[in-house]
Amino acid sequence: MTDFIYSLMTDKRKGAIFFPFKFILYLISLVYGSVIIVRGLLYGLHIFKKYKAPLKVISVGNVTLGGTGKTPFTMAIAKILEEELKRSVCILIRGYGWDEQEMLKRNLADVPVLVGQDRSRSSNKAVKLYGSDTAILDDGFQHWELARDLNIVLVDSRNPFGNGHLFPRGVLREPKKSLRRADIVVLTKNNGTAVGMDVIRKEMRAISRNAMILEATHVPKYLYEGRARRIHELSTIRSKRVILLSSIGDPAYFEETVRGLGADVIEHLKFPDHYDYRKKDIERVTARCDERHFDFVVTTEKDIVKLNRLGLFIGSYKVLTLVVEMQILSGREGLIARLHSLYTR
Repeated sequence: MTDFIYSLMTDKRKGAIFFPFKFILYLISLVYGSVIIVRGLLYGLHIFKKYKAPLKVISVGNVTLGGTGKTPFTMAIAKILEEELKRSVCILIRGYGWDEQEMLKRNLADVPVLVGQDRSRSSNKAVKLYGSDTAILDDGFQHWELARDLNIVLVDSRNPFGNGHLFPRGVLREPKKSLRRADIVVLTKNNGTAVGMDVIRKEMRAISRNAMILEATHVPKYLYEGRARRIHELSTIRSKRVILLSSIGDPAYFEETVRGLGADVIEHLKFPDHYDYRKKDIERVTARCDERHFDFVVTTEKDIVKLNRLGLFIGSYKVLTLVVEMQILSGREGLIARLHSLYTR
């Protein structure tokens, strides 16, 4: 059912037979949109109060469902703040994605990651326990309760706004005009295949005239084999037959990335974003692998975190994790200057 609804949201199902379903989703999206607008007005009129935390708050978020690269960008920002600006950083997350929490902790060993729905309380805890002077609010653009000093919004340059409809008729979490609240817009997944970057930039500028616009992409770094605790070069999968396993927001981009490394992807076993694997799921995956002739299973960092936490293994097959980093292609100096300005006002 989830896959069916998502196919309607993304207009992958076409034809008159699907119109009634799409119309129902459209009506629900009108209600959803009304709630979003009213909530924004209540905060804008100060009827609902925002909490001002005793540290700088930087929000990293998006306006669409699916993977724009929030977690890798959060890690990139944290490293800049720690290594180049010498700030004491913490990260605040809601906690529904334990995979993201573990991924952040593994890649940012010295950065406290605080989990909780009440991120105002988490911010105070970070100051008291860790002496943090800066909090990164992961997936924070729709979080109105905590005031922030900088709003960074990520936009998928290959598919900025989906079909233009709000959830659940489309993938927009807010209307496009909400980008006016953004201080910095980051166009992600610009790996040379995005079409019409000038057009996208122009559209972003029309919506948010004062926002700084950056471009970034995901860069594959290496492959990691967990069982053997070995790092492999990216060339390991070149010309090899691989099966992909993922439960992420943009599985198509993951597949495109692996193909770009020269691998022959013979099958992609996809699960919904943030899916909690169960033993029977992996048994089904293993059974499917038993039917194919291939060299490696390749998965994502988020997925391997979940599999390891649950103690699940795909038979005796060699599983490689593709490790990627977010690389800022343009505007990095301006970003650093803007971050620095937070502490010199």
